[in-house]
Amino acid sequence: MPLGMKPISRTTSKTDISLRYLEWSGEGSPVLLLHGLTVCAEYWSLTAQIIAREHRVISVDLRGHGHSDKPDWGYDYETVSRDVEQLCEEINVEGGLLAGHSWGAGVALCLATSNPHRFSHLALVDGGFGGRRRIPERQQDYQAMMAPLEVYTNRETYLRAAGSGIRDVMSPEVEEILMSSVIVNPDGTISERLSRENNVRILQSMGDLDTKELYSAISIPVLFVGALSGSAQRSEANDRKREVVHRAIELVSNGQECWFANTAHDIQIHRP
Repeated sequence: MPLGMKPISRTTSKTDISLRYLEWSGEGSPVLLLHGLTVCAEYWSLTAQIIAREHRVISVDLRGHGHSDKPDWGYDYETVSRDVEQLCEEINVEGGLLAGHSWGAGVALCLATSNPHRFSHLALVDGGFGGRRRIPERQQDYQAMMAPLEVYTNRETYLRAAGSGIRDVMSPEVEEILMSSVIVNPDGTISERLSRENNVRILQSMGDLDTKELYSAISIPVLFVGALSGSAQRSEANDRKREVVHRAIELVSNGQECWFANTAHDIQIHRP
């Protein structure tokens, strides 16, 4: 497949909820890509174009995101991973690589443990590391974990926030990727496709996932992919991330690590 070829947008018909996904119909084994919190399938586009030279690539809008259905229930990891399992059954995804980014890495980890024979390899991209995540005790504290409302004033303010870590690679194509997960309202303001109510539901579910408990159940090779900040103020955070990954590798049967220096959290956009 030539680099830059556009994917085909499709929608499932046999899943519990309708899931929209992008497919780059390259030859070879399938590669299934899961995005992070609040974004959508397009966030994998730059990386997917490269992988599609040798593989069939599918990137899915997870429940509540992008153009998939947005019920007000089912944002725990088990339900979200079951959505993706149903998609795999419908479009015959088996025997290839499963990769998840950030929150999507947790979904991928759950999917790989519940479907031990469906995938041949697992990649956890700047997510799915470590143990149980701490969550706020008070409902109102979840608002502080989400982007402030002033980010959504207009396209310019949104792109400034969403692209803050990747300004060195900003282009019209990257801008459109960033804008794909939001809606531009008639008055020029921006709205996330993931509602803030469903965002809170996902944040609450994050405290229920203990990745350490799942590592031992993974029999396929696991690649831990981490972004390392180039900021001197983030050096301790980089060290902690390395330590967490090293402990995780000890718990899986076959684990390796790969690091991207001077890279933002959205590795698949910053360093495809």
